[in-house]
Amino acid sequence: MDHQIGVAIIGFGMSGKIFHLPPLINHESFKVVSILTNNQINIIELKLHYPNIRVISKIEEALTDTSVDLMIIATPNEQHGEYTRLALLAGKHVVVEKPFTETFGEAKDLFALANGNNKVLRVFHNRQYDGDILTVHDVLNSGKLGKILSFSARFDTYEPIVKNGWRDKMGVLPGVFNDLAPHLIDHCLRLFGMPRRGYAKSYRDRVAAIVDDHFELTLYYDNFVAYLGAQKLDRNPLPRFQLVGTNATYVKYGFDDPDLIHYQGETEFHELSNNSRIIYSNNQQDDELIPVKMGKHYMFYDNLARDIKVFKQDDLEIELALKVVAIMDLARISMAENREVLLS
Repeated sequence: MDHQIGVAIIGFGMSGKIFHLPPLINHESFKVVSILTNNQINIIELKLHYPNIRVISKIEEALTDTSVDLMIIATPNEQHGEYTRLALLAGKHVVVEKPFTETFGEAKDLFALANGNNKVLRVFHNRQYDGDILTVHDVLNSGKLGKILSFSARFDTYEPIVKNGWRDKMGVLPGVFNDLAPHLIDHCLRLFGMPRRGYAKSYRDRVAAIVDDHFELTLYYDNFVAYLGAQKLDRNPLPRFQLVGTNATYVKYGFDDPDLIHYQGETEFHELSNNSRIIYSNNQQDDELIPVKMGKHYMFYDNLARDIKVFKQDDLEIELALKVVAIMDLARISMAENREVLLS
């Protein structure tokens, strides 16, 4: 077997526990060497279930560890840019959570640093491998909908209580817009390319909210429009995805449960459900039920292992990551000035 890629996971909150460790722990190309956490409950759980993984308390322990080839930055937002830079300067490949950076300029500088050091840098846009968006790609490519007139993608939930986590506190890139808009923008870019114009608004709907908990972002293309949004007080959510075409409409309701598989060869589809269907007319008998694929998040690390071992910069992933940051930057201008902005 080829040399396994040594991994340090920096931060062990929801993302580290759910999205990073599970697909890596038994992956033939990776070996999880260490995990940084100072949470005592996490430390006890890790020592109980993963005694061979070293628990560290400072990032310097990973930066100076020669057995670590890849660092996964899964910390609160204010550390994303700084920790990515430190890891690249230490000669490590890097996966960093979104939101990536505060500015487009900083994002460009970090990719330039990675390229100059012959290291792979990836922003963790893992939602591209969700089963429902993979299903949307298939439906779009089928041609059954005709010419696309509009696209909607949403992360609506009912969470009336403001949590005590860093996402809901003042700080660097807080709030639901910075947390969830990168996923939805990434979907649009992969499906349709770069939009021409955009208009964004953010809100604080919950009484106790101190940062935004609701946003609406409209992206205008030459011949159609995309509506993206998320809110925390939706008791009757709109479709998770909707594609309106000249021949038919595709709708997908709800979040997938379970929403992903960690290894190739597991279940391919969810059970057939009327939560995912193509609607051809007002007669429900004309509906075509569309089975929803299982999420394939393992593909992120399969692709990353390939690119690290042969050292290949994935120019498309770099381009998409930079475009997401650029659109986020311009959307904030739109929010601040209450106007449409050109997206270039």
